[in-house]
Amino acid sequence: MRVISGEYKGRIIEINTNKSFRPTLSRIREDLFNLIEHSSKLNIDLKESIFCDLFCGSGSIGIEALSRGAKKVIFNDIESLNIESVKKFLQKSKASNFELYNLNSYNNERNIIEESDILYLDPPYDHDLNFLKENIFNRVSPNCLIILESNQKLDYSEILLEKVYKNKILYFIRKII
Repeated sequence: MRVISGEYKGRIIEINTNKSFRPTLSRIREDLFNLIEHSSKLNIDLKESIFCDLFCGSGSIGIEALSRGAKKVIFNDIESLNIESVKKFLQKSKASNFELYNLNSYNNERNIIEESDILYLDPPYDHDLNFLKENIFNRVSPNCLIILESNQKLDYSEILLEKVYKNKILYFIRKII
């Protein structure tokens, strides 16, 4: 898998082949960042944002955000092998505006969710998505843009935009105060 655009364009992102995660396809990553950068509905500036990739896996989404000029990117994954792989890429790329965490996304003591302007969630597909309301919405800042990649249909009043693909949906959500 390669970085699509920006400072690290064309660089290879290593994928742990012995893990059972599913990296986000290039076409979906391209759509995701085009929407972030150009949609007036989302009203967010990536270059002024702290981007958190909460279930980062291969790190492809966070790396793409960093490559496209995010102010800072926070990578988190419960699997330490995934974090090590992302760390190697970032060290080779000489990136500096990032943080790496190996925490449980639901109850971490370091409040990485609270400081995020854009929160990208791609949990394992078998997760109960009620965790959004229970563990995420009450912790994000009011202006935080939450992006959820899922194979489940959601019916939240807070959804600003949704983009449907063959086997997944990208939800762009902002908490209503």
